[in-house]
Amino acid sequence: MKFVTFSLYIPLVNSSEGLSAGEGSVFSIIGKGDVKFQTYINGRVRNIILEDVLHIPELRSNLISVSKLEMKGTTVIFKNGKAIVELADSLRVLSAVKSGRMYIVKIVQSSPEAFIAQSNQKLTSFNT
Repeated sequence: MKFVTFSLYIPLVNSSEGLSAGEGSVFSIIGKGDVKFQTYINGRVRNIILEDVLHIPELRSNLISVSKLEMKGTTVIFKNGKAIVELADSLRVLSAVKSGRMYIVKIVQSSPEAFIAQSNQKLTSFNT
């Protein structure tokens, strides 16, 4: 799933290039910011904020850098087809399930909202 919303976004004045794992191909980094989303942790919905996320429109998938997670002080454990991200106090903050060669974070889909209005007035028919 592609993230569609940055909660904080800073466009880069001069876009920079990054090196892809795909045979020396390059991609353009056009901005960075924070991304908010919800995921399930231990069966409960949790709000997650990833900071300093690079905006790379050419990528088909969103990638989370394990090295950046470790630099932020988390521990990443890969075991039994799962990736678990924990804080220093062993609090689980993110989990992913292996699918092929990638680990997928399940994102909670926000449901469409519906609003109901009530009136004491009689309905009027409009013919056009």
